[in-house]
Amino acid sequence: MATSNSSSELIRYQPVLEDRQQISSLKGTNPINPAGEELRMAPLVWWEVKEHFEPDQQVQRGYGVLGHVPKDNPRSNSSTTTQNNAKRTPILLNTDSPWSAFLCGSQGSGKSHSLSCMLENCLLTDTTILPRIGVNPNPLAGLVFHYDRFQGSGVCEAAYLCTNIPTTVLVSPSNYGRLKASYEAMAKKQGGTITVKQLYILPKYLDTERMKTLMAVGKDDEMPLYMQTILMILREMAIESQGLGTFDYTAFKDKLSDTRFARGQDGPMKLRLDLLESFMKRSDNFSRKILPNKGNDFLKGDSGSLTIVDLTDPVIDPDSACVLFDICLSVFIQQTDCGKIVALDEAHNYMTEDSSANKAFTEKLLRTVREQRHQAVRVVVATQEPGINPQLLDLCSITMVHRCTSPAWFKVLKQHIAALYLNALPSSVIAGADDETNEISKDDKALFEEIVRLQLGESLLFCPTAAVTVVGEGIGRMEGGYVKFKTRQRITADGGKSKLAAEGSEAQLNR
Repeated sequence: MATSNSSSELIRYQPVLEDRQQISSLKGTNPINPAGEELRMAPLVWWEVKEHFEPDQQVQRGYGVLGHVPKDNPRSNSSTTTQNNAKRTPILLNTDSPWSAFLCGSQGSGKSHSLSCMLENCLLTDTTILPRIGVNPNPLAGLVFHYDRFQGSGVCEAAYLCTNIPTTVLVSPSNYGRLKASYEAMAKKQGGTITVKQLYILPKYLDTERMKTLMAVGKDDEMPLYMQTILMILREMAIESQGLGTFDYTAFKDKLSDTRFARGQDGPMKLRLDLLESFMKRSDNFSRKILPNKGNDFLKGDSGSLTIVDLTDPVIDPDSACVLFDICLSVFIQQTDCGKIVALDEAHNYMTEDSSANKAFTEKLLRTVREQRHQAVRVVVATQEPGINPQLLDLCSITMVHRCTSPAWFKVLKQHIAALYLNALPSSVIAGADDETNEISKDDKALFEEIVRLQLGESLLFCPTAAVTVVGEGIGRMEGGYVKFKTRQRITADGGKSKLAAEGSEAQLNR
């Protein structure tokens, strides 16, 4: 009898243990198609795969051409590079499913160009040019962070999308005039329109966590002495509100005013508050009174639009930029209802300092990447320095390594990209021998030389979950491989050209 009951129980569990393609959902809907599900979630799709599974192009999913595999690519399978003399087969970027990308390379190698092409695929709605690169039935809302500590790179390159995409640039009030003139001059020259506004942090944007991030700026081993008092006040306010309502900045300032600090303790604190209040609207230019939540929600993204937060300013250091970017990222994700793409342009300019602000912002990015499927966010990091945080390399679904000449950078990449690690791994390591007795793989030098020889716009592309080929009725993924990749041309204005001395001389003569 016991055996009979056990057998019936075992049979009862079988439906949920079957392969997914063999079962229907518990509600009796159509069986799940594994290939279709994998195609729906793949960040990159090779043309051969799309043509096989979706030949009629009647798909409600968005995708755009990102580039192609050059014919001389030594790493690609023949099945993924079948090209005739007249046509190149595109690689498509899936704009529907969340993904993350890490773009690195030396200056002028094409990483910002690749970033702009990704933004075009995700944001464009202009039907006069969109068909040239794909379809976009569900445009995303874009947010780009830009900061130039040396004040020399001009406008953010992503701003050139203003020729075909509604673009708003939010800048610091103290550098508003100069940046407004620069961005508007660029837009006029390119035949586009752009809106430049002062970035204002409304009091309703603030909460206990964001205030902690703002106030605790400094090295980890240099925690400001005033922070214990700040934390106590924030804790008391959190208990009073019981997590309900918005953060009351005026009440916070009143409690600080009633607190006695030791001599010298409140100086750094006032600097942090002055920074915050410089980004908050006042009743007039000379008043210290903060206006309560008045003004437009500039950080609420709209479908098919781009918002650039450019904090380039002589009075803003990288730590302050990271704090403000942290707040802007949280507010943008919280307020934007549609799908989102967040990009960090030239991230090495503000994410290389070993400070609490940098670490807090990096942790916010890592958390966003980990939760990208739940928050409908795509994250793109473009940087010259691949070691800004190796965890970003670990978590990103797409990695594009443009030309670089630093062995130190190559070492970082090998440690955090599976395909590079496997390529450089000696057979004795795979067999379990002692690491210290092994020599570097002979392919390691050849691989580094391949990276050094990359031309402008070329990269080594790593994407383990990319749909690269058809295997029977299933999909073959890239997994531990990689390909040499060529990013397509931009269809909006291209602002990534290097400035040459001859061009500067010509400009002087034409004045």
